[in-house]
Amino acid sequence: MTTGLPLLRLPYLVLMPVLEQMEIKERIALSILSKRTRMFLKLLKMECQRINLRFKYGTIEMEVFFDNSKQFQLEMYMGGYVELRYGNAVFLCNTLGLPPMDYVIWIMDVMHCKSIKKFTIEKISPCDILPLLVNLPKVDEVVVSYDLSVVLEERLLKVLSIVLPVSSAVTISYHFQNRNYLRDILKWNFNALDVRIFEKWPHRDMTFSLNDLWITNAKALVLEDLILDEKDLNRFFKMWMKKMCNHQLEYLEVIKHSDIVNKDLILKGLDTTPVSLETKRNFPVSENVKQELSSERITAEFDITRSDGRTATIRFAEVHRRKSIYFYVWPGSTNDTSLPESLFMCMLSFLYVFYFSFIYDFDGCKFLIFCILCFLVFLFFS
Repeated sequence: MTTGLPLLRLPYLVLMPVLEQMEIKERIALSILSKRTRMFLKLLKMECQRINLRFKYGTIEMEVFFDNSKQFQLEMYMGGYVELRYGNAVFLCNTLGLPPMDYVIWIMDVMHCKSIKKFTIEKISPCDILPLLVNLPKVDEVVVSYDLSVVLEERLLKVLSIVLPVSSAVTISYHFQNRNYLRDILKWNFNALDVRIFEKWPHRDMTFSLNDLWITNAKALVLEDLILDEKDLNRFFKMWMKKMCNHQLEYLEVIKHSDIVNKDLILKGLDTTPVSLETKRNFPVSENVKQELSSERITAEFDITRSDGRTATIRFAEVHRRKSIYFYVWPGSTNDTSLPESLFMCMLSFLYVFYFSFIYDFDGCKFLIFCILCFLVFLFFS
């Protein structure tokens, strides 16, 4: 008969070397036992490269990638247990009524991971799988796969209603039969929204209309392999000039796999300033957006300026049959004469010091002078 070792009763100077000698799979298995074990394991400063979640039928699979390319997996089932796999080792744990996602959070805690890198929705189950998503942590990017059942679109929307509020970027490859579902997603305030329809299903509407563009609220928007009329794109740029569309848009990319892009039609009616192709300019783009191809060739570039001084650049590029139209909104204004807020705070700080250093102990006449100065500063900044 063997007797268990009271591991957590060991002195700290003895416990930590024991934990350091454990393999990764043993440490992670130990981390889900109690909050106290996680407290000690966090001191080892274990770090992972990224953590992904994969939604498949009635399960959620968690993948932990380390710098040495080793992979740890955890699979959550609706039956009330989780399966931990590392190499050939397999551990089964009963959730005991706890939300299965709590195990993900515990592992993220000991790995010092702040968010899930990617949450991929591959298959949707007709069963009720929403309890698996309770306590879902922050997600950097949600990927909706193209190979999903059209019959389960409403269930997909329920899943997205839980996942999207904790996500900052979304990539959609699935073509919604009900376009209202897609429009509901377009209205969200994402850092990046990527709509890429790669599969050409017959007898389906692949168009992306001006109304679809108008309701978007993402900071970065990428549209690939969609039928977007060039007149609609021209109207959208005109709406941006009049401040009638997405106010937080910073980047737009339209990718067309065709032989011809009517540049004149896209720029029609816009007051543009041509930019020399020899001018090298780099624009900040969200990390969730794939950067342009290294072999891509810029064919034309134009600047447009809004009435409030905000400037944007329309860039045309191509590589083989892939044509790209880029729209970069500059982070600042070119002729904005308003002073920055930081300068206003500095002025207030100066008046505060001036008052308590020179005027506070003086008579009411000088206090009146101080009030007049404050009034003039207020008029200047208003």
